[in-house]
Amino acid sequence: MSEFNRTTRECPVNQLHPEVFSALKTYFQEKNLGDMETETVLCCETVSTKNRAGGLFSLLSPSVDTTIRTGIVLTSEWLVWARIGDNSGTLLSSANLNVIVVNTYKSMFVNDSGLEIIGYIGDSKLVVRGYVGMGPEPATQKFCDEVKQAVIRLNPPKQTSRPKWLGG
Repeated sequence: MSEFNRTTRECPVNQLHPEVFSALKTYFQEKNLGDMETETVLCCETVSTKNRAGGLFSLLSPSVDTTIRTGIVLTSEWLVWARIGDNSGTLLSSANLNVIVVNTYKSMFVNDSGLEIIGYIGDSKLVVRGYVGMGPEPATQKFCDEVKQAVIRLNPPKQTSRPKWLGG
């Protein structure tokens, strides 16, 4: 069982939860990414609700988020997401589609899925791995597929020539 129950929906960016919308809009302005509503190709929102933990864990971790809202926006060049926890506050991240690889993540051990992002995320100077948890709904698969296609359009796989002995 996953640590969270997640539900994901596709939505217009202006229908995101107001706090998520505001955080993303401010981020777009601060990073000069253009007008968020105009630039958005696809948008999803995930609500993650923490599964009830045992008594000892609850006593030791009273400030753990019980609800997390995540808005994730795909533009023609960027993937931007805001995560707002009811205790942890707001975390914003972005990745230029030119410098990342994305995979649909599906755990073999727990019921969890989402988007795995590998590359330069945010202001990182090193390659990092990020994960955006999403629900099992069809919107998740659609969003992940669209992000993969956008990455491939901007950064197509390198064509390798085959050795002559292979007939190429």
